[in-house]
Amino acid sequence: MATTVNTLKRPQELEKAIPFLMARAGSRMGNAFAKALKPFGLNLSEWRVCASLLYVPGQTLSELSLHASSDTSALSRIIDRLESQALVRREKSTTDGRSIRVVLTEKGQALALSIVPLAKRHESVLLTGFAPNEIKALRDMLLRLFENAEGLDDLP
Repeated sequence: MATTVNTLKRPQELEKAIPFLMARAGSRMGNAFAKALKPFGLNLSEWRVCASLLYVPGQTLSELSLHASSDTSALSRIIDRLESQALVRREKSTTDGRSIRVVLTEKGQALALSIVPLAKRHESVLLTGFAPNEIKALRDMLLRLFENAEGLDDLP
């Protein structure tokens, strides 16, 4: 007789592991938002780039890589796709002639601004039942986890 996933007992250690819980929550949130982005013609990685540029315009690839959570080689391909859709453009930096900055076009900015209310609705659903002080604490802890994750780069 086949056992279904719902009847399997999960190890308690796994259910309590922060990376596991974050990955599960992140995956579920990402999948739901990716589905919601389809009518806008963007995938989740492209949205992260557009959202990042909306809030911090004119980023270099290395800055954008950090904010959009994408490595620079994948990011270059994402920028190429967004550029082909006339949503972003590359510009030479005014302070460093060797550096390229990425900016949203008017079309890209309009698209990103039209998606922000959807993103806020998704966040609102996710935070249902959380008190304001819990939301602040969650944000603070996630920021601290992100900062602490830099230490993982030094591990073998």
